[in-house]
Amino acid sequence: MAQALVLGGFGSRVLGSVALPRDPQDSQQKQPQAINAWMTADDVAHLLLRGEFLDAGVPIPASFAPLAVESAVSSVRRWLQEGRIFAIHDLFPRYQFDSRGRPYPAIERAVTALGSSDPLKIGHWFASPNFYLHGKRPQEALATAQADVLRALEQV
Repeated sequence: MAQALVLGGFGSRVLGSVALPRDPQDSQQKQPQAINAWMTADDVAHLLLRGEFLDAGVPIPASFAPLAVESAVSSVRRWLQEGRIFAIHDLFPRYQFDSRGRPYPAIERAVTALGSSDPLKIGHWFASPNFYLHGKRPQEALATAQADVLRALEQV
């Protein structure tokens, strides 16, 4: 039951990744959003690169894109190893990243407080209504009320 609550069912994940522009004309077009609830390391890497390069208005040359993605995937794996983010069955919950692909600081605090060896416990905490957030789920409050999420985390 807890796994279904946390994961929302494995069938709910839509495959795909954020496309990176290859030339300036592509950056003029509407870019796909990483709206899937679950992301692979590649998806997170693309989101990170999109934030780093597109927000700065810098197109990624086609010859540089594979190296950039590889480097960003390496960053995601390092964050996981350092306990800055968590993954469940090699999938990363989207809510732990801001619009630029960077992990919210509250995620690292949650991983430390709840234990990195049990990602389902971490995911369950973020997916469950929280008394200290007036019934909101912590994952819903990360982007707008991170300080409140941190205070709720102190009660664990």
